[in-house]
Amino acid sequence: MQSREKKKTPTMANWLASRFIDAHLLEEFFGDLKEIYEYRISTKGKVYATLMYWVDVLHLVIGFASFNLFKRRTNPAIMHKHYLLIAIRNLARTKIYSIINILSLAVSMGVCLVICQYIYFELSYDCFHTNYKNTYRVIIEEVNTDLKETSPLIGYSFGVSAKEDIPEIKHFMRQQRFNRGAIVTNPANQLIFHEEINDLLFVDHSFFQMFNFPLKKGNQKSLFDDKYNVVITEKTAKKYFGVDEPIGKTLRINGPPSPGDYTVTAVLEDLPLNSHLQFDFLIPIENYIEFGWGGAVKKQGGWNGFSVATYLTLDESADPDLVRQKLNRLIAQHNDNGIVKNVILQPIADIYMKSNIYADAGFISSTGNMQNIRVFSIISLFVLFIAWANYVNLSTARSMLRAKEVGVRKSIGAFRKQLISQFIFESLLVNVISALVAIGFAFLLLPFLSDIIGKEIQLSLIQNPMFWVWFLAIVLFGSLFSGLYPAFVLSSLKPISMLKGSKAVQVGSVNLRKSLIVFQFLASLLLISGSYLVYKQTSFMKGQELTIELEKILVLRSQQVAIDTNIIQSKFKLFCNEMLGLHVVSAVTSSTVVPGQFGVNSYRRLGQPESATPYTRSIFAGIGFSETYGLKFLAGGPFTEGMKEEAVVIINESAVHTFGFASPEDAIQQNLVLGGRQRTVVGVVENFNWHSLKEPHIPYVISLTNVRQNPYISLKMSVSDLAGSLAQVESKFRALYPDQPFEYFFADDAFNRQYQSEVQFGKIFFSFAALAIFIACTGLFALVSFSTTLRVKEIGIRKVLGADARHLVLLLSKEYVALISLAILAAIPMIWYWGSLWLSNYATRIHIGLDLFVIPALILIIIAALTVSQKTFTTAQANPVDSLRKE
Repeated sequence: MQSREKKKTPTMANWLASRFIDAHLLEEFFGDLKEIYEYRISTKGKVYATLMYWVDVLHLVIGFASFNLFKRRTNPAIMHKHYLLIAIRNLARTKIYSIINILSLAVSMGVCLVICQYIYFELSYDCFHTNYKNTYRVIIEEVNTDLKETSPLIGYSFGVSAKEDIPEIKHFMRQQRFNRGAIVTNPANQLIFHEEINDLLFVDHSFFQMFNFPLKKGNQKSLFDDKYNVVITEKTAKKYFGVDEPIGKTLRINGPPSPGDYTVTAVLEDLPLNSHLQFDFLIPIENYIEFGWGGAVKKQGGWNGFSVATYLTLDESADPDLVRQKLNRLIAQHNDNGIVKNVILQPIADIYMKSNIYADAGFISSTGNMQNIRVFSIISLFVLFIAWANYVNLSTARSMLRAKEVGVRKSIGAFRKQLISQFIFESLLVNVISALVAIGFAFLLLPFLSDIIGKEIQLSLIQNPMFWVWFLAIVLFGSLFSGLYPAFVLSSLKPISMLKGSKAVQVGSVNLRKSLIVFQFLASLLLISGSYLVYKQTSFMKGQELTIELEKILVLRSQQVAIDTNIIQSKFKLFCNEMLGLHVVSAVTSSTVVPGQFGVNSYRRLGQPESATPYTRSIFAGIGFSETYGLKFLAGGPFTEGMKEEAVVIINESAVHTFGFASPEDAIQQNLVLGGRQRTVVGVVENFNWHSLKEPHIPYVISLTNVRQNPYISLKMSVSDLAGSLAQVESKFRALYPDQPFEYFFADDAFNRQYQSEVQFGKIFFSFAALAIFIACTGLFALVSFSTTLRVKEIGIRKVLGADARHLVLLLSKEYVALISLAILAAIPMIWYWGSLWLSNYATRIHIGLDLFVIPALILIIIAALTVSQKTFTTAQANPVDSLRKE
């Protein structure tokens, strides 16, 4: 039963085709189509088969099919040529309305193309790898009582054991970032740069077997013959070596965990933008394990303590669920802490778009947002339907002037099917011309989109054969959608009624035209409201008063060149003293992260089982952290001299509840455990906004650590004379750290970078909304122009009888005022529902008030009023003698 139902051809398409085919041909026609349809289901799937079935039927309806559509025997080539000539003449006769139709359709299709290219780009991450369909990142789900936590990190020995024990695994690759930034120098020319944490990546040799990042220079078989080999990207090669040959040259990397002189063995082509793996340097992971964490690796045995991200490539015939079950058993064999751990195999094509569903996204500087994809898809549909509504409105309105043409053709023997085909052919011609213009318009729009999102996007979608199938289907559907109604209405009129007099014939449903205008106003109002809502929410979050002080905090890169810890500590203390000696600096500290960044660690309360270990966000910081960032204590106090490093912590209110303490006072002098080491709680602070206000308050643990592990120095300083203050700080810094570049930023800038995705979303939303409103206004202007032209004699008579311009403008505009009012009333529940749904993603959010309805409505009214009044006022001001002369 299900098989027969699956192979049932689309009922609506069959009905449409039956309107144009002689009855004696139906059985043969549908029989052939059904055979092709069933074949496509078996080879390409039902979605593809249904789409192509519609394409075949639409070909028939618009006159391109091989069947005879008419009862009379005619030459199809001559008939199509005749249709084309009439369509071209009609477009040329009404140039203004034709241009408006073509322009609005072209802009709408161009916007849709750009949105489709953006969506295609976002959904194409990591799909360029040959084995992407059977390559996975390992996600570990830890079940602690009733709490589930996930992480992309697991012990470094996991991959080795998995490859040895499970035959379905072809390759494994472990990945780890530097635990802080590094200073990289070219000793030959003394070029020196600071490289971020994400720029340097430790990987296994199998990296190049699993991922297709093309080599520009170098031998893939000998890339990592030595632990001190490094592979760099083309961009990095130009940065450090210019036009010189980089292969065999040396780069000095200073900073933990693996400082030293590295030999360049290969250069990769610049990385594709649609890859979640973004880096500048690749270094053998053995270097990290042996020189960076050698002690921890030997002590922990490779299953605890030191964790890495692990990727697996499976045989094409392997069952991922079966492999996952085997991996679960492997983990259970090496799990001695009682925590239930389950493996999730995350396809690499899902990493960019779906990593935000995990507690720790891991190693991704930015992630996609499926909600944004859905919103932009809806916008593209709005834009398309607004343009099609324009076409229907103008076509049915202008059809009044073509009534006599239709009457003459019917009186000399034209069949209704011929007239329908003629009007649909004209609609097809307009849509095809618009589609060609739209491709050029999309090329013009893409650079603006690239600037907004910070990624250079090309119109690569047109290289995909399936794109042309869908594009053709949209053009055909648009031609039918916008041309079918006017065609049926005109062809149904009686010749005698159309030829009886000189008075224009009322064609089509006035209510339909009004409904389409209401739809355009409604869609425009929703887009304006959406833009306003995004702007207001983003501004609200950025304007909130935070519980930490960011505006006066200058952040510097800490010293990373010296390897000896004592040298680093002594220099940092000297630098702190120098800074505090300046009257513009009031506090100094160091930390592993800055606002907007955080680590994730599994602290647990002493005495609780390891199976009850929650994930908390962690900050490792030095003395002066609470004073610099203005943390407010509820109990205890700050870090002080004499406290042992990595033995004391400060927690926030949320952490008090997470660890089960009765109160902030109860938490003081209690012990937390991390990695087998106890840490005493010495202070409890109010919840502070270290992360985006999009999230609720989260447990934070601040651990005292030394400056060697802290890549950032934060200075609380006066900003009254910013240039002078910076000059003083730079002078002291360069004197103490002459071999390190002076780089700085302000903490509020780092914090606000968390809202970059919201800002980008708002800009894209606003841009597309503005284009949609432009399309609606062009159609409205054309419709008003045409309707006032038809009423020009009425206006002349009213002026002769004493009506002034103000009353005439009101007379011509009142219809549109009523339609706008109806659209506003219809939009109110939609705005409230969709606005509430979108705001539910934010912990700190605005409340939906009257302004969300009133301001967008006023904007729409003003835009519509300017559009309508310009033409109505010009008509009302015209000399009545000109319009009544013929009478």
